[in-house]
Amino acid sequence: MDTSQIAAELDLLLAEPPERASLRAAAQVTFGEGDALVLYGAGTLGKLTLDKLRGIGVEPVAFADDTPAKRGKRINGLSVMTPREAVATFGERVVFAVTIMNPLLRYLDAQEKLKSLGKVRVISFLSLAWQYPDAFLPYYQFELPQRMLEKAEEIRRTFNLWADEESRRQFVAHIEFRLRLEHEALPRSAGEGYFCREFFPNLPDDTVFVDCGAYDGDTVRAFIEQQGNRFSRIYAFEPDEINCRKLRDYVTGLGEDVAQKVSIFNAGVGAERGTIHFNSTGNMSASFTETGGVEVDVLPLQEIVKVNGELVFLKFDVEGAEWEALKGAHALLVQSRPLLAISVYHQPDDLWQLPSYIASLDLGYRLFLRTQGEDGMDVICYAIPPQFQSQ
Repeated sequence: MDTSQIAAELDLLLAEPPERASLRAAAQVTFGEGDALVLYGAGTLGKLTLDKLRGIGVEPVAFADDTPAKRGKRINGLSVMTPREAVATFGERVVFAVTIMNPLLRYLDAQEKLKSLGKVRVISFLSLAWQYPDAFLPYYQFELPQRMLEKAEEIRRTFNLWADEESRRQFVAHIEFRLRLEHEALPRSAGEGYFCREFFPNLPDDTVFVDCGAYDGDTVRAFIEQQGNRFSRIYAFEPDEINCRKLRDYVTGLGEDVAQKVSIFNAGVGAERGTIHFNSTGNMSASFTETGGVEVDVLPLQEIVKVNGELVFLKFDVEGAEWEALKGAHALLVQSRPLLAISVYHQPDDLWQLPSYIASLDLGYRLFLRTQGEDGMDVICYAIPPQFQSQ
């Protein structure tokens, strides 16, 4: 499929009248009398879904989960069964809502597994979100399709910013998924994470790596596995105290020669210095939120990261704070033209607005889009600066 065909496909998707999309979303899920709603996945998303449903008077009958340690227990007052036990208990009236969104089990695989148990219905958590939008949406990049169609012109403009046909194809695939919840439309994960060898197979020995949203050191680990001790400096920012402690332990274990070149900040990144409420969980669901139980420092990158001509590799995965983080890195972008790997799936408009903002800086970047996760997650915009495009 060439660019003109991909553009025609995008135009067709965006031509749907918002009113029709609204009716389609409202009809995504229907529950009949006697249907038994079972939440498949009793983790963070499952518990969130249960809480939201109870808030609107909808009570699932059980959790289903394959984790041995959870079976037979009650979580938030709801029994945890195996999927097979749920089918045996509730029969063909079972409606499994898949409340798992992680790379270990994509929705299509979960759907196939559950349907193999018998004549049951299987829906995505996102279908529930469309059915009860006031309770669930927006959630990450997901919103009602009619809201998305109102932004059609912005989406079309960003389509033309991508530097290769594969980026345009993946961009349209994600638009289709978010408009229609057709998981089959999604690109498969490349599985490379942030260091996509397609764009930068070799990083210079004096690279400065800036990891915003460093989690427990997973991306720092990947960088060091690639570079060894061949780098100038690492700046790692992680606002969750538990995750940051794991990061420090990992870096300490690398030995003094490497550890002395790593600066770790138990802080977030933003447009200016300050503090912000944070939901500290000690896992990948930690996030900035007004209802967060702790306050964490926020730092602008341009005041912290010091470079003198080295190549800078800047990674943003900051749970929806990418806009503020970019603002706080403006001077660094202008002065150093860093390699950028930015998550564009945390907010509904990030997929088109963040690349558009980078292009508006007129710094000579070429923009690429690649999928590094499943179910619409871990979608990364790579911005390649002029000094690296000849490599």
